[in-house]
Amino acid sequence: MSAVDSTFFTLNEIATVIWQAADGQTPLSEIVAQRVCPEFDVSAEQAERDAGEFVSELSQHGILLVSDQPIANPAAGAP
Repeated sequence: MSAVDSTFFTLNEIATVIWQAADGQTPLSEIVAQRVCPEFDVSAEQAERDAGEFVSELSQHGILLVSDQPIANPAAGAP
């Protein structure tokens, strides 16, 4: 649920895999290639497109932060 506008999201199986794998370090393309495509009968092109739309929607609601760079992990001693 979005705290910003109270939008409620229900995740399907693929969206759940993406949500669980979104660790701030792994690129979306890698999540799709290593987790989504092997587990579900979906082409890489379709999976990438749908995953991008899903992540974009969550980002627009302030639920997921999208970044071009991995998020620094302070516990790992990153500068």
